[in-house]
Amino acid sequence: MLVGYSAATPRPVQEPVGRSAAPDGPPSPAGRDDLVRDVLDVVADDSVPLMALLGTAGIGSSTLLDAVGARVRTAAPVRLRLAEADRLTTYCAAHRLLTAAAAARGEQGTAVSSVVAALANGGGQADGRQRLAVAASMVLRRLAPLVVLVDDAHWADDGSVELLATMAEDLAGSACTIVGTIRNVPALDARSPTLDNLVRRGLARIRTIRPFTAQQSAAVLERVLGAVPDASLSAVLHRASSGNPALLLASAAACRRASAIGFVDRHAVLRRGSGVPPVDVSEVPGLATADGFRWRVAKCMAAYECFGADAVELTGRSLRAGEQRVREAIASLEADRTLRRARAADPERPVWRFAFPAARESVQAATGPFERRLLASVAVKALWSGDIPSRDDGVLADFLVEAGTLIPTDRSVAELLRIAADDSFDDDPRVMRWLATAAALAPTRSQRAAALAEHCTACVHHERMADAERSARTVFEDETPLLEPRQWHRLAVHRVLALAACGERSELQRVIDLRARWLPPDEPNRELSRAIALCLLNRWAEAGPELRRFRARWDELDPQVSWWGRRFDSTAAVLTGAEPVTATVRHCTGMPPHHSVLLALTPGGHTRKSLGVARSCSSQLSAADRFQVQWRAGNWDRAMSIARNSIADDPVADPVSRLFLHHGAIRVLTAQGWLGRARNLVEQARRGQLEHVLDHAEATVLRLLGDDSGAHALLWTGLQRAETAGLLVGTEILLADLTRHQARRGEYEQAEHSLRRLSNVADRLGTDTARLELLVTRATVFGDLRSAEAAIALAREHSSPFESVFALTRIAQTGLRPQELFLEAYGLLGELGALLWRARLRRSMQDHDVSVPDRNGTLRENERLLAVLVTEGLSNRQLASVFGTSEKSVSARLSRMFTRSGYRSRVELAAAMLTGDFLT
Repeated sequence: MLVGYSAATPRPVQEPVGRSAAPDGPPSPAGRDDLVRDVLDVVADDSVPLMALLGTAGIGSSTLLDAVGARVRTAAPVRLRLAEADRLTTYCAAHRLLTAAAAARGEQGTAVSSVVAALANGGGQADGRQRLAVAASMVLRRLAPLVVLVDDAHWADDGSVELLATMAEDLAGSACTIVGTIRNVPALDARSPTLDNLVRRGLARIRTIRPFTAQQSAAVLERVLGAVPDASLSAVLHRASSGNPALLLASAAACRRASAIGFVDRHAVLRRGSGVPPVDVSEVPGLATADGFRWRVAKCMAAYECFGADAVELTGRSLRAGEQRVREAIASLEADRTLRRARAADPERPVWRFAFPAARESVQAATGPFERRLLASVAVKALWSGDIPSRDDGVLADFLVEAGTLIPTDRSVAELLRIAADDSFDDDPRVMRWLATAAALAPTRSQRAAALAEHCTACVHHERMADAERSARTVFEDETPLLEPRQWHRLAVHRVLALAACGERSELQRVIDLRARWLPPDEPNRELSRAIALCLLNRWAEAGPELRRFRARWDELDPQVSWWGRRFDSTAAVLTGAEPVTATVRHCTGMPPHHSVLLALTPGGHTRKSLGVARSCSSQLSAADRFQVQWRAGNWDRAMSIARNSIADDPVADPVSRLFLHHGAIRVLTAQGWLGRARNLVEQARRGQLEHVLDHAEATVLRLLGDDSGAHALLWTGLQRAETAGLLVGTEILLADLTRHQARRGEYEQAEHSLRRLSNVADRLGTDTARLELLVTRATVFGDLRSAEAAIALAREHSSPFESVFALTRIAQTGLRPQELFLEAYGLLGELGALLWRARLRRSMQDHDVSVPDRNGTLRENERLLAVLVTEGLSNRQLASVFGTSEKSVSARLSRMFTRSGYRSRVELAAAMLTGDFLT
């Protein structure tokens, strides 16, 4: 609704209004900066009295008007919201607008009262409308400057819309602008010529408020969640809402209420196995539930959308309604933009989809349980009878689950078990739901036990360990489980894995003592379950010999049982140094070559081969395996995304792989300067497995912070932990650091002893990491030139650029080829984004008179790292330790950065870092 009139009396001189008037105003809503600027430009250009903002329900028009009102400073902003009832009275919208404007300006004169009274009377011929328009325009010009912000202007009555066409030209140049948000609804179509005519005459401008892009959705989620959303979380919520702001925020809130979002390393991630919970139907923009038949059609379409064109027929069957009536209701839903017509191969058989996937889920959730069962039973019967073409995408199983006992349970259970056993669904999480339903509907105890056993297997495969333990426990509640031997053997191993993941250490000890009555009766499978339980309690040295005795008998066991046995056998052999890794790889023929532990430790040639294999089948890799692939390739952003998602989830069946994932993530955070986050992750990762590896990671942080004595104590603690558990992997880096520490303190006899221990470990492990640590330690501590050259060659062949950096740097610090090696290491660290290690390397380069390239880039990096460390709460003394400089120098750096950036305190700087607003 717009008004305007060019009065003869000169108006007072006004300050400019719009973008230039409020440079320091509140920030615009995320993703709407351009729109706010465009509206403010129209306000500043008083030759255009009307701005129309078109958008769908929930698009964020009210928030946009709030932002405009907050940014307009010299004009008097007036807010007005129209309602559907305003359409029933002629000139109601014009009356409300004039009244609101007069009240905002404190104007109670006779002229205003008379025009308001005339509008209240309504009616009149065309000449009367012209006089009314002139009078209303004169009043508004007296009240100028005005910016009238009208919410839901599409509810304006026809008389007010016609008055607009008469008034618009008179309002040009009056410093009175009306900004109205108009919803895209069919009722507007008849009025579009009026608006188009105003646009052609230059009296109005139109902008469309579009749905958020994926990037804008991520920015909004970061604001409302208070953490950086992981790419997968942003993608899921953006896809569910189709970029609709209201639905995006409602979906995010539903995720938080359902604890579907985990927070790791100041990032928000979607927990494994969690989808976007349905929002309440009242929160779905534009969704109407008042019309009984139309609402029932919407619920049917939500259930049957997956059937495409056949959804209309199924809806008619379910509601016992004719096709024509169903199509009329669908047309109404399409007009309201609840449904949209999708592309169809056959124009005679149209296909409808919900405009927002989240809306479909909400409608389904609003459907009562018995109603859902009825709808599902109709679909199942149609599929079984052949009236609807059969499908191989699991849809039948989904409807069998919903239908429950409304269809013959014998056939339902048989179908569910058949579909779940299909290899094409091995990686489909729906299998768990299918099998759980089959168990619940099974007519006999033996069928129920078999279905629960398969459900446990599926849950272990999808790492839903609590559900796996629950199913296994239910089966073993019987004194004699009604299982075939093969099922019993498999279920026993899976329960051992689930018990460990759930922290049931006492029951694992019963397995080790062979006192758990649910263990298989035959000795080989009992002993194998016991050996795996030993591994899961970090007693790898005890488990190793027992597992090795099975190597000639793997083929005699169930394939799944054998697979887990081989996996723990190879891991135990590697961790304890029972044999070199190369030998472990040779005998491990039943294991994938990309097993994460082997991938992390194998020699260079095999590692490169493993990386190639792993990349080619990345969809089949576990999270820990995928992390190792990206970590070793130097793709740290991808690796950390995988790590955060995995860390937010429940414990998995393989604790060692998870620990290597944690350890790699800790090293990335340390390298980037997030020392507080790294220490927090160390504490989260301590679950009783290979804790000496975490001791080394924490010791590195302590050493960076200047606590050398604390770091030294942790190195000793880590070595003692490893010796007590009989573990060798990870001790190579502990011994190497300990040797260097002892040499720095002049304890050369102790350093020689530690070096001999390191040499023995390297020989037993046979890994590149151990060999590299030995060669570098010999070169740097004892000046062995031959070892230095060998270390350089090995580092350059090594698959991990991060490990190569430390070898090259330490050798360069001895004075051997510093120019070449420092620059090579510096370049590698730049590619990785390792700000902290790059800053420390610059200090070493200066000490050895090696020029640091890109001075401007160095300044930006130092400021960025300083901001990161300040955000982590480091004191000036700790900052000085990290940078290898004095506290006075740190204070000067901070002062310069505060001056350049405009931040006045550490708190402001930290806040800018956490919100992503800090720029160097």
